[in-house]
Amino acid sequence: MSSLYAIRHAQASFDADHYDLLSARGEEQARLLGAYLAADPDHGFDRVICGGMHRHWQTLSAIEGAFEAAGRSLPAARVDVDFNEFDHGAVIEAFLGEFPDHPEYRGQMPQKSDRIGVTRFLSSALQSWANAELEHRLAEGWRAFGLRVARGHERIRAEAQHGDRILLVSSGGVIARLAQAALEVSDRRTIDFNLSLMNSAISQFSWRDDTLRLHSWNTLPHLSQLGQRQLWSHF
Repeated sequence: MSSLYAIRHAQASFDADHYDLLSARGEEQARLLGAYLAADPDHGFDRVICGGMHRHWQTLSAIEGAFEAAGRSLPAARVDVDFNEFDHGAVIEAFLGEFPDHPEYRGQMPQKSDRIGVTRFLSSALQSWANAELEHRLAEGWRAFGLRVARGHERIRAEAQHGDRILLVSSGGVIARLAQAALEVSDRRTIDFNLSLMNSAISQFSWRDDTLRLHSWNTLPHLSQLGQRQLWSHF
């Protein structure tokens, strides 16, 4: 049985001009994640796959650095852009263009500090996307995004040898679609999965009879010490 360790990238720069860079908190999350993985001999990987976004590569770079410091090696990473995140900005812009008076918006985006408000807003936007209400405004619809992730997953599954341990560094939307395939849940529940995933969290999957199975979800063993809760983040 092969295992897939799917890691959501560390915190990106949510409120900066260039989102696709790790924040200072994200850099620390990634450093601690790498140290945790490198310290455990059971965390050896036969394959490494990374999305093509800068935040993916920064997160993986911290893991690679920790393995090197520990005298361990990782296989060279393969870039697979099918594991890139969907375009949040485009989805939000399409949602506001379609529903400018939506009650979760009311002419002003919720502040980053208002985690509940941001989550409600994103949930509404993503649900509208999943309901095919924004198709005419977007280059990539919900179904197209799901098919892209499924294509990437099939490539991994076909390449995996029995017993392989595979490391995937990607994004919340991608990993949520993998969980949807494993659990056969609705689009609405998939959006809940997406919004629940924390930065740098580890989720573990495996294949049995070529079927994807979910074993653990959204774990933060590297941020479990006293005082580290301040490093937890969703966005």
